[in-house]
Amino acid sequence: MRTIEIITLHGRPVALVAGDQAIIPEHLSDADHARVAAKALYAIEIATGQRPGPYTDTDAEAYARSMATASSAPGPSSRPQPGRRRPTARRRRRGL
Repeated sequence: MRTIEIITLHGRPVALVAGDQAIIPEHLSDADHARVAAKALYAIEIATGQRPGPYTDTDAEAYARSMATASSAPGPSSRPQPGRRRPTARRRRRGL
């Protein structure tokens, strides 16, 4: 039996999760869409047994915040290494 989870944003229902499927409207701002998508992913992970349940909005909000923090943190490859030059494109000489 599939469980239907209602995903809320600012206290209002905005999306549905049924099993491993999420329905998220397109009219949300980019930031709100990312937040709702993270909460929906959290609900899907519970529904598919990847994470223990039950789903709570408080836990889903914490999960969404952790996802936002992880995605905004710069990765190790984004900073140049001291003393190392960035690779440049090299031209190949053709002999005639």
